[in-house]
Amino acid sequence: MGKAIKTLLIIVGVLIVLFVAAAAILVATVDPNDYKEQIAQAVKDNTGRELTFEGDIGFNFFPWLGLRVGSMALGNAKGFAPDEMLRITKAQASIQIMPLLTGEVKVGMVVLDGLTANLAKNRKGVTNWDDLAKPAEPEETNRASRLVDKKDAEGGKQLEALSVEGVEITNANILYDDQQAGKKTTINNLNLIVGEIGSGERFPFELSLDLKLDDPKIDTRPTLTGFGTLDQDAGTFDIDELKLAALNLELTGKLFARFKEAVSYSGELALAEMSVKQLMREIGMEPLQTADPEALEAVSADIKLNGTDTSVALEKMTVMLDATTIEAEGSVTNFDKPAIRLTLNVDDIDADRYMPPKAEGESGQTEEQPAEPAAQEPAQEPDLSALKELDLGAKLTVGRLKVMNLIITEILAELTAGNGVLAAKPVSLKLYDGVYEAEGKLDANPRLATWSEKGQLKGVQAGPLLKDLTGKAHLEGAGVVNYDLHGFGLTPDNIKRSITGTASFSFMDGAVNGVNVAKMIRDGWNKLKGKPAGPDEPQKTDFAELLGSATLREGHIVNKDLLMKSPLLRLTGEGWANLPGNNTDYLATATVVGTLKGQDGESMDELKGLPLPVRIKGDLNQPDISLDLAAMAKALFGDSIKKGTKAIEDSLRKTILGGESKTTDTKSGTTTDTKKDTKSTNPIKKLFQ
Repeated sequence: MGKAIKTLLIIVGVLIVLFVAAAAILVATVDPNDYKEQIAQAVKDNTGRELTFEGDIGFNFFPWLGLRVGSMALGNAKGFAPDEMLRITKAQASIQIMPLLTGEVKVGMVVLDGLTANLAKNRKGVTNWDDLAKPAEPEETNRASRLVDKKDAEGGKQLEALSVEGVEITNANILYDDQQAGKKTTINNLNLIVGEIGSGERFPFELSLDLKLDDPKIDTRPTLTGFGTLDQDAGTFDIDELKLAALNLELTGKLFARFKEAVSYSGELALAEMSVKQLMREIGMEPLQTADPEALEAVSADIKLNGTDTSVALEKMTVMLDATTIEAEGSVTNFDKPAIRLTLNVDDIDADRYMPPKAEGESGQTEEQPAEPAAQEPAQEPDLSALKELDLGAKLTVGRLKVMNLIITEILAELTAGNGVLAAKPVSLKLYDGVYEAEGKLDANPRLATWSEKGQLKGVQAGPLLKDLTGKAHLEGAGVVNYDLHGFGLTPDNIKRSITGTASFSFMDGAVNGVNVAKMIRDGWNKLKGKPAGPDEPQKTDFAELLGSATLREGHIVNKDLLMKSPLLRLTGEGWANLPGNNTDYLATATVVGTLKGQDGESMDELKGLPLPVRIKGDLNQPDISLDLAAMAKALFGDSIKKGTKAIEDSLRKTILGGESKTTDTKSGTTTDTKKDTKSTNPIKKLFQ
């Protein structure tokens, strides 16, 4: 047996010597430059393109199998310009032969200099490399798959080791002209230098290039540097001291990947402080105009993540947005049908800083010269098709938020999405000494999305809230508001015409600003008696309690139980508002229960107990609010006439209740009607028409 093995080894040795000798003779006697025409013709026959050799071809066989080529060019596809698609100044690569016998791959220096690539896509979407990347015939593909499967099943031998002396790609230029999209991308002076790569050996790498895009307009020279370590035994690849610099961005960090058996990776990245506005300027965009000129000038981030070939997890992300800290954690699993989970926390943010600044002198249009409404296309329902595939679980917390001048704290919102339904439950926050709690749902499955929302606002101080929000505290008092609403569609018109449900409110110890009901009644009474209105008073009506409820049906709001109590008045009301029509008709009836004593010292105790109507009517945006004097007169001089008013009864009946007077003949006891010209005797009749 020993003799047979020895004989076999001698035979193998002789064969290797003969093989090496034959290779040496081949290299010494055969000049590859003699075959340039045959190579060019073969390329022409298979691709229809011209292959031009302007430099020499050289190769060596042992101990390195290597190839060197000088200047050469490959012609472009038919219908594309320029004439050349690819050009190189020189290229070389080699691989050591003997280690291949033991499963090792030792690659020499890989050099590519002066690459010019003209890549293009025409208006029909055809690229100038489509003909070079023809897919294999189905039969060939199946045969290759069977061979690979067979090798895997037999436990085919894997590469034991890989090493590369280095990579040098210098002076490369790439132009991509996408005529279909109307965009061009240019890369010039690309240089990639990689040090010697061996198992377990740390090597440096450096990439730099000039990048120019026309949409968005970018002209920059990004650089990427770092060190890598490939451990083939452990099946890992490490990158440390990673640094990417481009525009005004600087990203540093480290990455780790495991590719043996299961694929996994992790990384830690840091974005140095940068200016979003400066970045926008550098990419040819007009910087965002913000109410605070210093907003978006200091943004940085730290990110820690890990993942596999089917998932990614955001272990922690911290973003510094000016003076705000944003922290996030999350994950995406099953890339084929992603399931997204996210937790986001914001400590303190002033959203008003990021709003567009108000124009100088911005005050709206005057009543005399109203703005012409701009012609607008009807609003379209948003496309919610993506929601039908969304699998989401998210939680948002905000410590403090300033928006539209409102101060809101302790915000919590939890969102879930699945099977086309987006739900927000719970939603809660604190504002102006009160609490808001709500929940809502949006169903994207029907033709028009349906939605529902219910919530409660309790303990909120309405005055400070409205003052901060609108600049005017139309209502004061501690309020409780409940609502339960639903509808369909998400455009303003569809919401208005579909909103249905119930709502109720209650405000305690407050005031209605902008209207002084007591003064309105006194002035109306004085007008009926032909006396001038009293002096100016604050436009404010205090109340101890204000409450009511409403039903909504397809945009039509009905209230029948408004009640306001104050030391002077009891006010009840009922009426409606039509959201699609943007109009209202509401009658509030005030009953005097105290002394209506004004600043002039005059009181009107004779009005106690009488119903005094206030009419609110017209456009919802600016309704008319006035005392209904005609109804007031009818209440005064109807079936019961209050003591102290009889002296003016006749004149009021003539001027207010129809323009006719009824006189009684004291002798006969009969009553006759006397018609008079109301144009001269009725100076206030026009108030009641």
